[in-house]
Amino acid sequence: MKPLRIGIDVHSIGSQNGGNETYYHELVRALTQAPREHHFILYYTKRGALNSLGEQDSFSLKRLWPAHRLLRIPLTLPWLAQHDRLDIFHAQYIVPPLLNCKTVTTIPDIAYEHFPQFFPVQQRAWLRTLVPRSARRADHIITVSEHSKRDLIGTYGIEEHKITVTYEGAGAAFRPIDRQKAKDRLAHEYQINDDFILYVGRLQARKNIGRLVGAYSQIRKSGYRHKLVVVGKAGSLFQPVLSKIRELRLESEILFRGYVPDEDLPCFYSGADVFAYPSFYEGFGLPVLESMACGTPVVTSQGSSLDEIAGNAALFIDPLDELSIANALKRLLGDPQLAKRLAQDGLRRSREFSFRNAARQTIDVYERLMQEKRPIMA
Repeated sequence: MKPLRIGIDVHSIGSQNGGNETYYHELVRALTQAPREHHFILYYTKRGALNSLGEQDSFSLKRLWPAHRLLRIPLTLPWLAQHDRLDIFHAQYIVPPLLNCKTVTTIPDIAYEHFPQFFPVQQRAWLRTLVPRSARRADHIITVSEHSKRDLIGTYGIEEHKITVTYEGAGAAFRPIDRQKAKDRLAHEYQINDDFILYVGRLQARKNIGRLVGAYSQIRKSGYRHKLVVVGKAGSLFQPVLSKIRELRLESEILFRGYVPDEDLPCFYSGADVFAYPSFYEGFGLPVLESMACGTPVVTSQGSSLDEIAGNAALFIDPLDELSIANALKRLLGDPQLAKRLAQDGLRRSREFSFRNAARQTIDVYERLMQEKRPIMA
């Protein structure tokens, strides 16, 4: 096979928007380290976020301008794809029209189909209109869990052979750190001086932080004095959570630390007693894997992809039931042996996932797509 010219839309890198940004940043990083002879063109909006990739002969960077999606998708990207003589274009959710090359899109999840109430009206309408069309038009789809694959098949009628699952992985920085050193850094840099329960992720309604707050209120009434530390950038429909915190008078007990750079996240995971992630729906749930890779016991939700990813290395809760969340938190905080076992199980489980494997599988998708006229078998 001749070397391919592969364009990848990486506009989310540098956005501080959680999982989608992490997926493309780690995928590109792994692609730079994978054996390859193809040339990759990365279409970006924030150049500084790609500086960590260093100089790579087989990678080119091109700025997306105009960057707004209403111009980027129908105009900028098709023009660049033609100008750069691409063999394959790899999109984020929505495949641009009028491309004269093969197309791949990554669709991590379609949460907006199942929990539309958690998405702003305009965003929901945009996704529900364009993503199904894009999924059917793309030559191949990559998703990040078997759950998401089944969801795409069942909801949009996509043929199974057209979808490949490439599991994500925790970055190399996510590993256990000496607990006292982690807590010292958190005290110095983030003014966190107490034992704490941790949440990491976008502050969105579908992440179920409101019920986590309610469960946290219950365990405080049971005598636990841990803080609840919430890390992540504010997202959509989050105001009711803040109102609930005021109603329960927990303003001084729940510490919001906003967006935290990746290099500091392992300190948060390693310094926490428990990581809580009671999301209603996830395509993958990368923070769960990052926490396990740092040796922190996890409480997370049954359903969607989370039990698929965590395996037997977490305590599972009913995300609709505050008491279920509270009881799981109390079990871990009150049983050091259980917490230690889950931490060890989580470390082992996390080693089964890596972006190195995801990069190899992604390159394989590109190559098979160019070689085979018959459908790709996932």
